[in-house]
Amino acid sequence: MLTFLGSVAFVLVSLWLISYADDQDRYTPTFVKGAGYVGLIFFGLCGLYIFYKLFDTKPGLIIDGNGILDNSSAASGHIIKWDRIVGLRVGQVKSTKFILIDLVDPEQFMNEVKGIKKTLMWGTYKMYGTPTSISSSTLNCDFDELYNLIDKRLQSKSAV
Repeated sequence: MLTFLGSVAFVLVSLWLISYADDQDRYTPTFVKGAGYVGLIFFGLCGLYIFYKLFDTKPGLIIDGNGILDNSSAASGHIIKWDRIVGLRVGQVKSTKFILIDLVDPEQFMNEVKGIKKTLMWGTYKMYGTPTSISSSTLNCDFDELYNLIDKRLQSKSAV
C-alpha cells in the first residue's frame, strides 16, 4: 500500500512539474515538462501495476516439487525448475534484501520469456549475473525464512 501511495505522490509531483515548467527560469520549460511527462508515465504505470497487485488473489510464490513459481513482481510469472538452479545468493539495495537465483543457462532461460518481462530480466542479468531474483518485500514472508525455505528445498533436490 505504501508503494502505491508513493507512486501517487510521484504522479502528483510530475503533474506539478508539467504545470510549473513555464513559470520557472532555472531550466528550459521543455526539459522540465519532459521530466514531468517521463515521471507521469513511469510512476503512473507503476501505480497501476501496484494497484492491480493489491487485488491479485494468485499466490505470490509457490515452492513445490517442480520448482519455484514466482508471481511476486513485474518480471515474474514463470516457473524456475529445480534442475536449472545452481545456487542462491543474497543481494541488497539499501535496506531491501533479495534472493538471486543462479541458473545453469541464464540466456536460454531469458529466451523463453517475451515482452517487458524479458527486458526486466536482462536488466537484472546485467547487474547481478542472473535474470531471476525474489524479494520478500512483496510477499507476506520474512526474508530469512524465505531464503532458508528455498535453500532447504534446493539442497534436498541436489541430494537426490
